[in-house]
Amino acid sequence: MSVMLLTVATCILSYILCHLPISAEGFCSSDFENDPEYPYRKYHTTTAYEDSGRGDITLYRVPYGCEPLGMVLLVRHGSRHRPTFDEAEKFGRLETLRQNLNATGAADMCPKDLEEIGQWRNWYHPGLKEDLTDLGYREMIELGKRFAKTFPQLFSETSRVKYYSSNYQRTRESARVFMEHTSNSSQPIIINDTIIFGLAKCDRFMKEVWINENILAEKNKFANGHVFVKMASDIAKRLGVPLSEIDINTLNTLYFEGCAEQVAVDGNDSPWCRVFTREDLDAFEYRDDLDSYVRHGFGTELSYKSGCVTKRFLLDALKNISDDNNASHFLNGHGWMLLRLLADMKLIENEGPFKAEEYPERLNRTFKKSEIAANGANLAFLVNECGGKKKLQVFHNERKLDLPLNNPVTDGTWDLDAALEYFGYNDPNDCNFKDMCSLDPSTTASPM
Repeated sequence: MSVMLLTVATCILSYILCHLPISAEGFCSSDFENDPEYPYRKYHTTTAYEDSGRGDITLYRVPYGCEPLGMVLLVRHGSRHRPTFDEAEKFGRLETLRQNLNATGAADMCPKDLEEIGQWRNWYHPGLKEDLTDLGYREMIELGKRFAKTFPQLFSETSRVKYYSSNYQRTRESARVFMEHTSNSSQPIIINDTIIFGLAKCDRFMKEVWINENILAEKNKFANGHVFVKMASDIAKRLGVPLSEIDINTLNTLYFEGCAEQVAVDGNDSPWCRVFTREDLDAFEYRDDLDSYVRHGFGTELSYKSGCVTKRFLLDALKNISDDNNASHFLNGHGWMLLRLLADMKLIENEGPFKAEEYPERLNRTFKKSEIAANGANLAFLVNECGGKKKLQVFHNERKLDLPLNNPVTDGTWDLDAALEYFGYNDPNDCNFKDMCSLDPSTTASPM
């Protein structure tokens, strides 16, 4: 009997240790098993498409009396590996932390989580590049299947479909896989960095926005503020390591390489994700949106107008869609391509500017890259012929948008010419790319 009681007591103690924080301040991942948003997997630019809150294009029904005529679809590449120039050092830092777990003897996490972090193994190898991951391939396959199922008439004649990509492995492969699962075509993919990657050719953008640290003042203020100072202290306590081992670079490594990249590689959660609370992850997301907003969103006119070459290609293609030409164009590019279009084409509201001190009040903002430009994110512009008239419908991540923002059309279909006017198609000054990107000292990036 005493043996049975001892066994029961041991099981109860084991349960308590694994389901309750070691201290009043600690926590255990199993505490959140009933939380539908745990684990919170919105990791800004590294967010997987399935975690972005996407819709489902297969639920779309063509309006009565209409027939799909053509489409322009812009897709961000699928999930990829992170930049590799210092990955070996970062994964080495994770390995050092793993070896030093509970060095203080007072780790503030439950034994179960600490044990799983201790069993983590360094999977980095020098051959990794910023290429499409296994999850990224799956994202493009499934996206292609859904669009092909919903719009079979747009893919049946392969001569009327064109596929474009920027010259990166992750975009080329995304375009190839998407093509194979929509039109079953083997036509050459058109490589065009000018259309898809135009910002790199905008000298003024590169100087005044991309490498201009002053434009990131709010991000830097937030990243160096009390939220991240407290986070470093809390995580040092959870892992049971000296605070000196958790600086801002180590926090970033834990977040990106330790946590987010594992999800991007194969869709599985990493044990390193357990060192973060939901509030920690919200803070990272807000910090990185402070960057994206000013560089690729509404921060300055140059931030979003520098992508106008993509917009002009898109609008020209929509204008020229007819029964007797190449009716559909599919462009596979990058997250900033989508962010610029969302801003420049007034597809989302500008709720900014965002300030460091506005956290956490701004948690429910629309401008969240995790949701609007995650890996695999997309913008679809569908032209239907309805009673002899061309009507437009726009979809963002497989959800139909109500447009225009200030006065949505009542029947869900938008006269194509009216839409083109809204998007600035007839404005001769809408995309003076050469003048806008000139380094002439008389012009500067003006804040919105």
